[in-house]
Amino acid sequence: MNKIKLYVYPNAREHVHDDTEIYFNTVPLSKKGIEDYCELVSPEEADYFYMGQIPNDHFNRYTSKTFKYFEGNEDKHICDVEGEGGMPIPGWLHNSIITTMGPVKLYSNIQKLFARPTFSHLLLDIVNNRSEEFEFPDNKKFGFRGYMNHGCRAIMVYALHTSPELEKEMHVNRTWAGPSEIGSKVQEDYIDTMLANGLSLCPRGSGIDSVRLLESCYYNRVPILISDLDYYLVGEDYYDTSFVFRICDIEMTPDKVAEKLKEVYNLPLEELENRASAAKKYFDDVIRVYFEDPTKFFLEWLGKKNEESR
Repeated sequence: MNKIKLYVYPNAREHVHDDTEIYFNTVPLSKKGIEDYCELVSPEEADYFYMGQIPNDHFNRYTSKTFKYFEGNEDKHICDVEGEGGMPIPGWLHNSIITTMGPVKLYSNIQKLFARPTFSHLLLDIVNNRSEEFEFPDNKKFGFRGYMNHGCRAIMVYALHTSPELEKEMHVNRTWAGPSEIGSKVQEDYIDTMLANGLSLCPRGSGIDSVRLLESCYYNRVPILISDLDYYLVGEDYYDTSFVFRICDIEMTPDKVAEKLKEVYNLPLEELENRASAAKKYFDDVIRVYFEDPTKFFLEWLGKKNEESR
């Protein structure tokens, strides 16, 4: 792959991920990504301008005039938006190239919106150290183990508790366990719950995007996204993600959620097995490939987008 000519603004914020070993080189245009795939040039020579990584709760500190060469070159500017998935992206950036986690589908007007995965210690351990195969269980049970950090989770739990005909296994953690250590009991309990149940409940948390959904794909389980807002998965614009059940575009009430869960529960086991297999293939074909080289993955995506716009 030819290197792109990139101008990096002097005030561009470096990635917070590059400061932590486990997160190093997990986001496009990290230090390593720029070194491997970019030729740093002056503004006059640049194919693209990199604005760095902006926390999505810091946009009040920025305008289009913060970046000297932005106006008139909006479509050549790349910005990584970091923070909880699903947060607002200011309108002045919508004609630019944006990389972020959990971009909501309300931003379908943004032509070059690249979805990158959210992380957990478990997900990164999987992509770096694990390659296992899992049988789909001979059941239609819903499984969930997690922290009650959003109303959608409470609605989901209530919907299942008031639907005795639906088989389920649910556990509520006292604290958020996303950063739990590899091999810890809380993580092993989480994996055991995942493996015991064919239907993996993936309600949104404080962020819109669900790392549990990606982990479910690895474990050959059927992911069921439950959220007040829908969002783009990694690679969704070029890869079929219809294996995911999305309980999103509805009135988020216990009755409505229960109705949708019953529709899933009543499907033939064979269809659920096929969806789980498709989820596992998505993990291997998209998520693993992304983490092998995030910047390469992003630049190949950008090349496709550029071809479409010609």
